[in-house]
Amino acid sequence: MDNERIRLTVLIALFGLTVAGMYAATRHRMEQRNLPNWDAVPYELDGWSGSDAVFDTVYGADPSDTSLLRMYRQGMNPPVIAYVGFYGDLVKIMEVHTPELCYPAQGWTILSSRKSAAEIYRGGQITEKEALVDKVDSRRLVVWWYNAGSRPFENRMRYVYAMLALSALTGRTDGSMVRLETPVVKNDEAGARLRIAEFRKSFLRTLDQALPR
Repeated sequence: MDNERIRLTVLIALFGLTVAGMYAATRHRMEQRNLPNWDAVPYELDGWSGSDAVFDTVYGADPSDTSLLRMYRQGMNPPVIAYVGFYGDLVKIMEVHTPELCYPAQGWTILSSRKSAAEIYRGGQITEKEALVDKVDSRRLVVWWYNAGSRPFENRMRYVYAMLALSALTGRTDGSMVRLETPVVKNDEAGARLRIAEFRKSFLRTLDQALPR
């Protein structure tokens, strides 16, 4: 009887410690959660002039907790549309809200897709995805990548490990998606790709100040 009582006492104590640990972890996670400062992203950016845009139904409903959506122009060139969505729990969003799913769902055809290496952001290599999409003779080039916490990651497997480490060390599960889009005029894919690349260089410097670290 005494041994059973001791085992029961130990189990109750372990249960209490587990509940206390979960509560402390949840509280820590909430305390660590910081939101982006979109004011850090200027409207005038190295010759690019930006204006706020309205979330297009091409993407469905905006699933982010908070987001930045602007249209930037440089002279008479076609615009670059910059969208940054911030999510408190990025893994849930990745399962249902990705450009690979959202564009076809809104009637766009993905003509081609690929991965390519872009600039270094916060010490990590950006490996972005690119898609050429078409709908009723309207063609766009779209590139996007994800950040787990504050750093870019390459694929879902690396994301899982990144989020496990991030959550264990800081209690954070947040992340963001960066998407840049521009029209393809007269089938000039190379021109559209160059336009996004030039804009991205300037945009990343200010995005570094806006997203939580």
